[in-house]
Order: sequence, then C-alpha cells, then structure tokens
Amino acid sequence: MIKMDYRALVSRADLIYRSPVGTPLEGHPVGNGVMGTMVWTTPNAVRLQINRCDVFAVNKEHKELQASPTDYCGGCAQIVIDVGGRPFEGEGFVQRLGLYEAECSIEGEGVSVRCFVSAVADVMAVEVDDRRDEPLPLLIGVSMWRPQEVRTGDHLARFGFGDVGERVQVVQEFEQGDYYCASAVGVVEGDDVEVEVPTERARVLAAAARGGKRSIRITSAASWSREEDVGGRVMGLLEEAGGRSYDEMRQEHVEWWAEFWGRTFVHLSSDDGMAEFMERVRTLHLYNMASTSRGALPPKWNGSIFVTDGDQRHWGAQYWVWTMEMHYFPLLAADAVDLMETYFDMYRAQLDDCKKAAAQRWGAGGAFYPETTPFDGPAILPDDVAAEYRDLYLQKKSNLQLSERARALGLYDSSLRVLAKSVAELDGGCYTWISHVASSGSELAIQAWWRYRYTGDVEWLRSHAYPMLRETVEFYRHIVEKGEDGYYHIYGTNVHEDFWGANDGIMDLAAIRGTVPLALRAAEVLGVDEDLCERWRDLLDHLAPYAMGNEPQAQALTGGVLADDVWAAGHKGAVDGQRNPEDVWLNPVFPFEDWTLETRDAAVDGIVQKLVDLAPRMQSILRGDECNTAIRTPIAWVRAGRGEELPVIVGSYYNAFAPLVNGWSLFEGANQAHSIEPLGCISMILQDGLLQSVAAHPGDDEIICVLPAWPRQWEASFRLLARGGFVVTAAVAQGEVAFVEIESRLGESCRLRNPWGGQCAVGKVGGEVSTLEGDILCFDTEVGRCYRILPAGQPEPEQRQIVPEAGDETASYTLTTPEGRTLEGALGRGR
Repeated sequence: MIKMDYRALVSRADLIYRSPVGTPLEGHPVGNGVMGTMVWTTPNAVRLQINRCDVFAVNKEHKELQASPTDYCGGCAQIVIDVGGRPFEGEGFVQRLGLYEAECSIEGEGVSVRCFVSAVADVMAVEVDDRRDEPLPLLIGVSMWRPQEVRTGDHLARFGFGDVGERVQVVQEFEQGDYYCASAVGVVEGDDVEVEVPTERARVLAAAARGGKRSIRITSAASWSREEDVGGRVMGLLEEAGGRSYDEMRQEHVEWWAEFWGRTFVHLSSDDGMAEFMERVRTLHLYNMASTSRGALPPKWNGSIFVTDGDQRHWGAQYWVWTMEMHYFPLLAADAVDLMETYFDMYRAQLDDCKKAAAQRWGAGGAFYPETTPFDGPAILPDDVAAEYRDLYLQKKSNLQLSERARALGLYDSSLRVLAKSVAELDGGCYTWISHVASSGSELAIQAWWRYRYTGDVEWLRSHAYPMLRETVEFYRHIVEKGEDGYYHIYGTNVHEDFWGANDGIMDLAAIRGTVPLALRAAEVLGVDEDLCERWRDLLDHLAPYAMGNEPQAQALTGGVLADDVWAAGHKGAVDGQRNPEDVWLNPVFPFEDWTLETRDAAVDGIVQKLVDLAPRMQSILRGDECNTAIRTPIAWVRAGRGEELPVIVGSYYNAFAPLVNGWSLFEGANQAHSIEPLGCISMILQDGLLQSVAAHPGDDEIICVLPAWPRQWEASFRLLARGGFVVTAAVAQGEVAFVEIESRLGESCRLRNPWGGQCAVGKVGGEVSTLEGDILCFDTEVGRCYRILPAGQPEPEQRQIVPEAGDETASYTLTTPEGRTLEGALGRGR
C-alpha cells in the first residue's frame, strides 16, 4: 500500500555543515561496523582517527585501575590529509554527511574531498579534487599519540612503522601476561609519493602538486593472535583496493546501505516540525548503529569507534549493560536484528565466567552478569580472594576488612573496583553504585527472548536465548530466601544505581516475574529441563509482591516512596537514601513487561498510570532540566499509552542530554565519552508509539497494536517489524488509521487489536477476504503472504507513493515547557 522513496526519506536526516566544527567530536561519523572515524577539518586539512571495535589494550586479567593509563581501547592511528593553503575556512565551506550513501563530502575553496568506509571491506576510500589555479602538494600524515614503547608494570604497549615502497603501515601491539592484541593501519596514495619521517611517532606521504582528483586508501586490521600478521593483512587490503576506482568501490558500498535502509521506515510530519526532527533522530540512530555494530565486539558506548584524541576515554574500556542496551532496544522493530548479533555474542560468550562469578561472589548457582565487565567477562578470582569478596557481597564483612591481596586483584573489574578502591565511596560497609546490581543478566536474557520472538529462530533460542534465560533465572532462584510468610524474598541488592542494599527491590522482583515465564516457555519449545521448570513455577507462584508505598519498611527507604497506593522501590535494608534517581518504579512496565497495555487489570492499570505521572526524574526533564543518566521512563510512558504527551516527551528528552550538532551527546562527559544513548531512547519511543507487539503477561502470545500511543496532531506512515515475524505497514492522519498491511514471515497466527472497533475486512492481498469483529482480530497466516485489514465496507485505498520533501539544511525545533522555559534542538551547522 505504500511505495516509499527511501533515498528521499533517509536524506532528510543528512548532516549539513555550512561552517567548520568547533570540536572534533562534532565531526561526521563514517564507519562500516568494524572500523570508523569522525571526519572533521582544520583550515588546511581533513582530519581522521581510525578506530576499531576489536582493539583493547587489556582484558579481564588486568590488575590496574579501571580508566587508568592502560585501560584504553579502539584507537589505531591518526590521519591528517593536508591539501595546503586554507581552503576549509571560507564562505563557500560545506560539509555534508549523506546518510543514504554513508558518505561524507567536503567542499572548500577550490578543493573538495569525499570519503566513505566501505560497507563490505575494512577500507576507507578518500578522493581529493584540487581545482585551484595553482594546485599545492598533498601531504598525508600518519601518526600515533604515544611513544613507540610504553611499559606500565607488566603491561607493554608498542608500535612501529613499516614503509613498503610508497605505502605506510603502522602496527601497534599490547601485551600483558598471556594477553595479546594487535592492530594495523595502512595508507597509500597513487604511485608518485615520497615517505618522509618527521618524528618517531609519524610518517608523511608527500605527493607533488597536481591538479585534479587523487585517490587515497586507508585500511585496518586487528587480531588477538601473536601468530597473525596484521601488518601483512592491511597491505593486502591496500593492494586489493588500490586497483579499484573510488566510484567502483562506492557502488557496492551504496548497494549494502540501500538494502539496509529499505527494510523499514518511519515517515512523520507535524505543523511545528517536531515530528520531522524526531524522524531524523531515528534515522541518525540507525545510521550510527549500522556504522558501528558489525564486528567481533559491539561498539563501546562511550565514544564508540569515533574517538578523536587517542584512545584514552572517560569511563575506560569496560561495557555497561545499562548503557549498551539502549543502543540496541530499537533495532528489533527496525528489522536490524543482524546488528544485534555482536552484542548478544559477546554476552553469550561470557556466560560460563558469569556462572563462576555467581559462585564466587554470591555463593549461588546460575549466572551473575555484573552490570559492568571487560569485553571478555568478569574477573575469575583465586579461591581465597573469592571467599573475601563473597563475604562482602553477602554482608558478612565490610570493605575495610579486605586484605591487600584481595584489594589489588579487584581493582580492574568495575563491579569489584567499586568495593576495593575507596572506603569513601562505600555505604553500609559493602555497597556502592553497581556492586549489588543483580538484574543486569535478566535484562540481557529478556532481550534475547525478544530477538527469538521477532525472528522465530529456534536454533538461536537453543544456543543463545535459553542458556541466558536458564542461568539468570537459576541465579535468582539461588539467592532468594523463603520467609515465614511463605513468600520468596530477596535481600541486600541494589535497585540499579538508585537505591542500595534494599530488600525486595522492585527491579529484582520485576526481573524474576519478567524472565521466569519466558524460561518456562522456552524450555517447553525446546523440550528440556522439566525438573527445573517445576522449581521455577514454585518461585513464580510464591514470589513476594511488590512493596507498596503504605508499608512502613518502604516508607523507611528515604526517597523511595511516591505515594501510599503505588509500588515502592523496595524495603529498607542496610543502606538508606537515594543515589542516582532513575525512576526505577516503572521497571515492571519496561523492560520486564510484567504489565503492558494488554494486561487490562484495573487495579494495576491505576498504579502504572499514577507512577507515570509521579516519576520524579522524568518530571525534571519535562521542566527542562539536564540529565546524567539515560532513563527508560519515556519508553514506559509510551508503553502506558500516553500518546498525546509524546511530543513534549521527546522534545524535552532530546534537549536534556547536551546534544551536539551531529546528534551525539556529551551528558556522560566531554572527554571522549560522547554517546548516542538518547537517540536510541527516542527511536524506541517513536516505534513503540506507532506499534507495540506485547503480551498480557510475560510468555503469553503477543497482540499487535497499531498506534497504541500516538499524538493526534502527528501524521505518520510506517513499516516496522512485530514479534511473531510480522512486518506491519500502516498510515495515520488526524489520529485515524487508514489501513493496516501485515506480511507474515513465520506463518504464525496473527492477533491484532482492532484499530477501528467495528467489523473489519481481513484478506490476503490478491486473495479471499473475510469479515472479523471484536477487540482482537485473530486469523491464521501463511509464510510469505501479505494480509490487508480495513474497516468493513471501506473500498481499498489506492497505493500511496511517498517522496518526502527535503528538510531545512539545519533541522531544528523549539519547545516551551509549562514553566515557560524554551528548549531547543538542532542538527547541522549554519554559517
């Protein structure tokens, strides 16, 4: 029913700069999911830093502090393409990032440059066109930011140049004990260059002055094997790419991106331009994820593969579940599941070590995923040290009683470091920010289940989703305690970073209620673990209820109560007070889906709607305050059906995170900790406002709902993926759904909440039509068939061809809060 011009739609989000950026972090990100760089200029040059997702200076065996001088990752080499003169500072300057082609172009005074990182090989193609009356020499500098050899304790970081004819390569290596990681970057420009050696940290390819176009190729490689010749690999890539023209390489690159962009779409419009701006935000988020998440490891949330100043970065080289998952939440409905594979593969590979961590730190079975880990998982401790940390986790001793040996071995793993490093950080002798966060593994496991439900991939359920569900449920089953009241309770855990050492914390109880039914259903699909299923059902049937605000122990948790008649954060345990407000009261709504719009329980509905109104961190954002943590509350608002408030939610949320002109945010810090977490949240809000496919209770069959939370004043056309493998296309104007079209990939029975309330005509496109009525329209489907749903008696509308109009070169919006504050957002740069 909709024929979308994808090039026109995606190009609306192009980043157009009419003046050079003020800081490298405002540059244009280009990448292929493995290697990438920001592209920025100085008056005489285009500047790059080649980074990769699979280059880490240390692993979990490291013994220094997190974010210490050796805790870095990603950076491989810096490149300066000096064209001479000062062509990139005049009035005619234009820098454009074309998202549909994933290509950056720069127009200066008599000089233009265009570049992309190939979507199909680890090669960056650069073309320089010097049209000046008197062309100047071209100098390509390749440099590193540290001395050629740096020893820190038993850690060695070193690099060396290899000049092969008219090509330059730089190889860096990291070693510590058995750990090894190497990377290489190769650079070539034509056949008529000289290699100069200005310093021990740099090489320069010098090409004589010549008018016209020149081609530069930059390649990279990485390995964890001492036997692999990464330098040879990059030279081989240079050899292969050197014989191909820029346009030839660009063609296969653009073909990959065209397929990617053609999977789904969201096209929005509103009178005030806010809808168009947020459509661009979603496009930018998808672009950044496709540019960064196709390698051996997922991109680091802080800086990703777009750091610009060496490889030191604020927050170090470890991964946080909380910050990572926000990048990935929207990819399922966007039909970009392939971009999630590296994310799930990393955490699945950590499962065995997380099982050891459960035993060592909690004395429990199952798997404990710490909130923060190195890329290869949590540290495995010697037995005596593990016993000390276990006593600390179980509140049998205080941090002050840790031996020096235990303290030294806990300095790098972030979940141990917060316990080992500083007495001042601790509260109650053993609690700090992420020390006792027990729910992170459940968050990963529920996302793995979603991935299965979107794709129907039973083998992936067997290999990834079920093992993670099984072991995280088992972890909770081992750490709960059955009380005299007959309920299972959980004691002494963190409600994420919000409340520390609480009892019956809402996040843990929601995690159990959200994942146990999924583990039961997965076990049934796979025909395994009947004995465990009985124990899981017992846990679920006798789990303590959520604490309520009128309970004395809930009221004793300072800051943890919003009202007497809503869920509380938990009961007071060893620690009082609130640390980092995250609106944790709404975790049963998202991500754990213990309540959805399909639950339809009047009492619980009332609790959820009141919590949405009261959530304090979201209220502060709506007032225009800045935020230091990418809260999930806006997603919960939309999951609760609050569509009319969606414009002010997304407008306030975007503004709250110190956004840059390229959409990246500095709310986590300016020292190479830029992030796209807010873009991920807004993308999820938009998609969930247009389409939800959730169940009444976890593990039940999902129901598709079109426009569950959409503002009447925003018009929309969309195609998104729903659970059960249904591709849903619909259009809406003035709050009314024009039609729904559903393609079935898996052949499951479809359950659609009736968009019109009355009788509906449901039929195969080009086939028979039947009449259905009721709140839920249920019909069988066949694999690969498309079904059209319309109000009964309405003639089939004509096919719509949508060619979105280009937006302003600098996209922007203005929002006035109820308190009269003016909030603004902008993408791109003017003169």
